[in-house]
Amino acid sequence: MTTIYIVYILYVVCKIKDFILSYSLAFSKAVIMILFAADKIKQGQYEFVPTKIISGALNIPNPTAVKIIHGLSRAGIIETREGAKGGIRLAREPSAITVLDVFEAIELNRPLFRNDFNINVKGAKPTLSQQSISLIFANAEDKMKTELKKVTIEKLIKEINQ
Repeated sequence: MTTIYIVYILYVVCKIKDFILSYSLAFSKAVIMILFAADKIKQGQYEFVPTKIISGALNIPNPTAVKIIHGLSRAGIIETREGAKGGIRLAREPSAITVLDVFEAIELNRPLFRNDFNINVKGAKPTLSQQSISLIFANAEDKMKTELKKVTIEKLIKEINQ
């Protein structure tokens, strides 16, 4: 199958109403929340950074922040404490947490590219087209995950503190 044909098929697929990229903004917000909390703790400002402080400083609605915190806590990335001196902090060393860990905690194995729709055209070309597109999407997602695994929270903290 020629590259031009595959690119054309990708273009057509992207125009179809049911085709969406399914990752949410919560992943980006989760990384920023982790960096913010880790930095505040490193500076000695808090033992646990209050959710209200994180939510307000980062302009993340409190319900969204709570949902993100729940996912990160469930994955063992952060720990939480309730009460007057409550909030969040990293549950592991920053060097032991990758951006992929955060991604998986938030996205819960949702695919980046969805192409689970039925087309009316039948035959070898449409079937091969869908298979080719699925393979391209799976490879792209695998490469993204490989890159995310290379970056630790420790590395990001060092970058923001230069």
